[in-house]
Parts: sequence; C-alpha cells; structure tokens
Amino acid sequence: MRKRAVSVEEVKKNIEGLKGKSLKISVNKGRKRVLKYDGEIAQLYPAVFTLRITSDKNVDLLSFSYSDVICGDIKLTRV
Repeated sequence: MRKRAVSVEEVKKNIEGLKGKSLKISVNKGRKRVLKYDGEIAQLYPAVFTLRITSDKNVDLLSFSYSDVICGDIKLTRV
C-alpha cells in the first residue's frame, strides 16, 4: 500500500506537538544500519529541528530536516 503524501507544514505541526515529550528515535543511515536513541525534541527551526539524546553518552544533540521525516529516514515514536 502506498503512503499518503504529507506536506512539510503537516510534519512541522506534528513535530511541534511532540516537543518536550519523551521519544524513541530510529535513524536509518542506509545499508541496513539503523541507529536507535531515546530523547526529546530540543528546538524547532524553520528548516530543521534538533533532538536532545538521553540514551547515548557519546551523542548529545542531533539535527534533522523535516524532509528526513517525510522520506522515512527518521522515525519518531512517543513513549
């Protein structure tokens, strides 16, 4: 089944609703490499958003564009 087309504005609103909540983050890095983190959304900007990571000591902050969510490279799941 084909995924429904989602606009960037819809993704921004959805992510804005998740700000400050505890999340499970799955990042597809390609070639069967998937990184999983626990964290929360730190800041929202016009083109990108940042995630504060709580589960990994080596990584503190990650940034992603809203198009990464649309493409499926990053998945945010509320805990």
